[in-house]
Amino acid sequence: MTQSSNDRTDRGRRLLLGTGGVALALGAAGSAQATAGGTPRPTTPVYAISRTRYSTSASTFLPTTGDTYVLPLSQVVLTDGNLDSTLKADNTITINNAGNYRVMLAVDWNSGKGHDAALRSAGIRFRPAGAPPLVGAPGGALTPIADTDTHLASVDLPGSATPKTVRLPAPPLGSHSTGTPFPWTPGTIAVGASASVDVTMPIANIVAPGDVALASLTSITDALIGADAVAALMITARVIAQDTVRVTVLNPSISPSVTIPQGNLQVLGMSAQQITGGSGEARTVLSSTTQALNPGDTIYTVFSSSSPGDVLQSSAEMYVEIERFIQAA
Repeated sequence: MTQSSNDRTDRGRRLLLGTGGVALALGAAGSAQATAGGTPRPTTPVYAISRTRYSTSASTFLPTTGDTYVLPLSQVVLTDGNLDSTLKADNTITINNAGNYRVMLAVDWNSGKGHDAALRSAGIRFRPAGAPPLVGAPGGALTPIADTDTHLASVDLPGSATPKTVRLPAPPLGSHSTGTPFPWTPGTIAVGASASVDVTMPIANIVAPGDVALASLTSITDALIGADAVAALMITARVIAQDTVRVTVLNPSISPSVTIPQGNLQVLGMSAQQITGGSGEARTVLSSTTQALNPGDTIYTVFSSSSPGDVLQSSAEMYVEIERFIQAA
C-alpha cells in the first residue's frame, strides 16, 4: 500500500515537531522554561545534513519541443559517504533510508545565442515505493514522460522574441548623460496637404523596407495647436530605405490650414525579422520543501523546452542533490 502525499506531509510534520525535534522547527522557542521546582531545561537537539550530488557527463539536446523528458544523470560528483540514495540506470534515484529529505535541482541551459529562448521548464518529481518503474527509451535516448507523478517542485522560465529596435534620437548612454534632441518644424499645412521629413536612424542595419516604424512630435499638443487639430492630424512613419524612415504629418480636415511649431521628433524603428535578447547561460536552482521519504521511493528530475534544438549543458552548475536531515545529538 502506497502512502498518499498527505500521509507523507503529516509524517514530515511529526518528525519535525515530535519529541526531540522541536528545536529544528521552532528554534529557541521550543526549549521548555525551567519550572519553580528547578527542573532543568531539556537538551536542544543537534541536526546534521547528509548530501549526495549527481550530475551529467555530457550536454543534453532536446529532440522535440514542448515534450517533457527525464533528465539523464550519470555520476556522483559530491558525497559525504552516506548510503541514503542510489542512482539507477533509468536516471531515477532510489531512496534507501527513511527520513526527512530535501531535493535540489540546478540546470544550466545553453545561451540564447542572440535571442531569448522560448518557454523552458524543469522540475523535481516523486514516485512512491511499489509504483511501476519508468519505461526508458531504447538505445539510450531521452525518456519522454507524461509528467503525471507528484510534483515536488517546478519552475517555468518564460522567454520572448522582442524585435531589434533603433531610436532617433539615440538615447543617453547613462544617468549622467543626455540625449541630443532632433528638432523639426512642420510649419503651416493646408487642408488635404502634408509635411514630411526623412531621417537616418543612428544605428545601421536594424531597419529596412518592410520593417515597422513609429513617430511622435512634442509640438502636437492641445496647448500649441488646439484639441481639434490634435484629434485630426495623422502622423505616420515608414521605412523607405535601409536605415531611413520618412515621417509624415497629414492634415485631412482642418481648414484652411494648421500651423505646427517646432518640436522634438522621436522615431522608433523595429525589425520585423531580427529578434533581440540573449539569455546568457540561463542557470536556475530549484529546491523542494522538506519531504518525508521512505525506502524504495523514487526521485527524478525533468525538463522541457519550446525552443527547437535547445541544449541543457553539462557543467559544474548542472546537478541533482539529495539531502537528508539527521539528528546528530
